[in-house]
Amino acid sequence: MEIQELFRNNIKYTLKEIQKRINCDLETLIKDLKILEERGIIVEIDNFYQKLPESNYTVKELKGLKKGYGVFYLNEQRYTIHKSDLNGALNNDLCLFVYDKVSKQAKVKKIIKRANDLIVAEMRNGILKICGQNVDYKLFVPSNETRKLVDGHRVLIRLNNECGNLKGNIVEIIGHKDDPDIDLKQIALSKNFALNFSDRALEELDSISNEVTKDELEGRLDLRDDLIYTIDCDHTKDIDDAISISLNERGNFVLGVHIADVSHYVKYGSALFQEAYSRGTSVYMLGSAIPMLPKYLSNGICSLNPNVDRLTKSCIMEINQNGEVVDYKIIKSVINSKKKMSYSAVNNALEKNIVNHDYLPYLENLKLAQKLSAVLSNANLKRGYIDFQSNDLEVILSEQNKPLNFIIPKQATAEKIIENFMLIANETIANHYCYYPFLYRIHEIPDDDILLKIFGLLRILGYKIPNIKNFDNPKTIQGILRNLINDKNIKIISKFILIGLKKAHYSDKNAGHYALAFDKYTHFTSPIRRICDLIIHNLIDMYDNPNLNLDDLNKLEELLAEAGVHASTKERQAEEAEQEANLMKMAEYMEAHINQYFNGVITNITPSGLFVETTNNITGNVLFSDIRHDFYRFEQESFSMIGKKTKQKLKIGDYVRVKVKDASKEYRTIDFEIVEKLKK
Repeated sequence: MEIQELFRNNIKYTLKEIQKRINCDLETLIKDLKILEERGIIVEIDNFYQKLPESNYTVKELKGLKKGYGVFYLNEQRYTIHKSDLNGALNNDLCLFVYDKVSKQAKVKKIIKRANDLIVAEMRNGILKICGQNVDYKLFVPSNETRKLVDGHRVLIRLNNECGNLKGNIVEIIGHKDDPDIDLKQIALSKNFALNFSDRALEELDSISNEVTKDELEGRLDLRDDLIYTIDCDHTKDIDDAISISLNERGNFVLGVHIADVSHYVKYGSALFQEAYSRGTSVYMLGSAIPMLPKYLSNGICSLNPNVDRLTKSCIMEINQNGEVVDYKIIKSVINSKKKMSYSAVNNALEKNIVNHDYLPYLENLKLAQKLSAVLSNANLKRGYIDFQSNDLEVILSEQNKPLNFIIPKQATAEKIIENFMLIANETIANHYCYYPFLYRIHEIPDDDILLKIFGLLRILGYKIPNIKNFDNPKTIQGILRNLINDKNIKIISKFILIGLKKAHYSDKNAGHYALAFDKYTHFTSPIRRICDLIIHNLIDMYDNPNLNLDDLNKLEELLAEAGVHASTKERQAEEAEQEANLMKMAEYMEAHINQYFNGVITNITPSGLFVETTNNITGNVLFSDIRHDFYRFEQESFSMIGKKTKQKLKIGDYVRVKVKDASKEYRTIDFEIVEKLKK
């Protein structure tokens, strides 16, 4: 019997009663019941499981936690939960709410899943206060754990999942609030990223030479005399990839993508591998890095630094003038990079003809790389590659670590060269090893219903979108975006469409990559920074071993399913850490600009307020009551705000002038009020 069938009627069951009816082990049963509860299908209260009541109960995430209340949304309606009814819930916790449809008031009946069971607290006047949560909860931690804390100490606490009082235990002392890097440490630890490596992992470094030895060259293709170089950010110290390019006698390109052979040093099952697996990825926040591997490896023997021998895995491809790979080989190699190039210098050389003296010997080769990149870009577009507008933010900091500016770097020629070369190498690796147990980077076909709603909204906002019923082919979305590429609000349009797509993730089951329009795709090119790539390198080593047996393959299949989920989770946590760090600096910047004015654009409207992004890329919240000169209401049909007296309409994409009403670095909040609607 299926578990859901058991709950078709409003009958309550204990766990033992369910187990009698469902033939599975207890651990699996509890896991399956938890999934159903998180989906809002059943609920467990007072040790009894039952179908979620159809009226007055819902499972939603708690949002907008303030000192006096929190909110959630149901069918476009906003429900308020007062502090006395929050029951210990924190921002983004998944909760069971009981609500009143008339008063629009609700209570937290149960915390189903914490958004994060790790929180940071600071000792203030002898009491631990939660950081970054704008609600004055009392926090219960055993006194023997707080005895040595002084005011200003920040600690990482692991919460239990109980309702009511917040209880937990101290995992570690992060540092003092006045420490220069305390904020980034706090964010990293709260997202479950360790700051230090284990003694066992560090001990393994003692057996790793800091230079390539003669014995390690055996069986490798020697490419040390070839023209190979790296192109990366100006200050990059962990260089995963190098490239080489030439033309052969058939007029085809010969592209070499040479990737640091990290698995030679970090083998599956080692303490270093376990440390890398636990982290899942390097975390980059505000120009700082929390590496997946110790710097001895990431910045040293594994990094493809110039003028030193380095062990690599090379994917060498013959590519015709149509951008098709007509032949290739994947082989262990050794290289000696001739130069560490920067994106900025290469862009100056190829786009502005401003060539640094030390780049002159490489200029013709760079032009050949540019030519192949253009061929690959054209092939990508023909295939259906969707080119979304980048929203990646770069925060410019002063020497005192104060925020000065917020920019969105544009992808130029050099960045496109490296992106295209890595894409084709990753696809080639995925195609070659698809007959073995493997890890893929997948992006599934979107749900038509979700995209139809988003395109319907864009039509309401005045954009000419064709009536399309099916989005199985990525060329459909590609064409819509290309037709709107010159619109002043293309960034907003891209963001809405991106929300309508599923999120790319890792899986042991191939499903293709929708946005890249690849049938098979993986991540192979960044083994210093991503666990998926490191796993792929270890798999390649195993498959090159003629003694691999079927038992090993079966074990690998089990491990890869778990690894795909884990790598995807750590990727999301790293993104959240980066976003929180950026938001913290935005709020810090605006703390110094309270009561000052900025121009901006409305990027979204919700039933309770709207969001404005300033011309310097800072996003803040605007409540309806903070729009001057009129009382505004939300009109669902036109998805806009209508002034009661003036009938003035505010919609997504409108330009407005805002005043900074409030900002908080600690709570990561920025509140604007709209002063006027602008014509331009």
